[in-house]
Amino acid sequence: MPQRRLPEGRTTPSRGFTLVELLVVIAMIALLIALVLFAVGNIQQTSKGLTCLNNQRQIMLAWDGYATDNAGRYVAPDTNRHAYDWVRSVGANLGAGNTERETALTEGRLWPYLNELRLYRSPFDKSNHIRTYSLSAFFSEGEGSGYWGGPPTWQIATRSRIPKPGETICVVAEFDHRGHNINGWGISPYGPDWIDKLMIWDTGHFNFAYADGHVERYTWAGTSYTDPAPIEEAFMRLQTNVYYPGPDWDWISKRLFPGSRELYGGW
Repeated sequence: MPQRRLPEGRTTPSRGFTLVELLVVIAMIALLIALVLFAVGNIQQTSKGLTCLNNQRQIMLAWDGYATDNAGRYVAPDTNRHAYDWVRSVGANLGAGNTERETALTEGRLWPYLNELRLYRSPFDKSNHIRTYSLSAFFSEGEGSGYWGGPPTWQIATRSRIPKPGETICVVAEFDHRGHNINGWGISPYGPDWIDKLMIWDTGHFNFAYADGHVERYTWAGTSYTDPAPIEEAFMRLQTNVYYPGPDWDWISKRLFPGSRELYGGW
């Protein structure tokens, strides 16, 4: 059979992409975009996590600096009980909705050691609070030293009374639904009552600073032994309704002052 010839100067027309090939290319591009967005999201979360930890580290340096300048005694972790509270959320320092004004921070005893408003707020904080961080209520004359019926050994005012500073939580990222993080942070050492809730917007992590100055981004289990709700849902409940027994409460409760239950007979 004779071969068909194209007219002189013409070439064989190129075959275009089929519909299937176009769909495959589009799917590959979409996958690459998804991978890039996922990587960017992880990088952003990690960056925010490092900023949050650095804020807490700076607060710890200020906390220690105050003690150095005050014969080893720590600043009070409360917010409107003593003249030497680290934050002063009282009177004109509170605005509408019981939210803190900037003066609540600038009139606090740690302000001369921090001098930057941004250090009081986590980049993860989605609330309207100007302050994310709280000090442990079990230090100095915080409410934890007697408010929950604990022994006098809970109250710790000086460095020399911290038996295990590397295991004792001092600074946390807290979320209090009442307008601002009222007084010191604490949970009941007797049972899994989250009297003060932790911030859950750093997905999968709680951020802590310890009495020896080191910081930790703790990866939470996010589950309860008895409550079917995820931790994100449980921690958005009102303060008095968060009874959430689980591995996270177990882990954190062991790091309340004094850092080891065995030192004081298991409470």
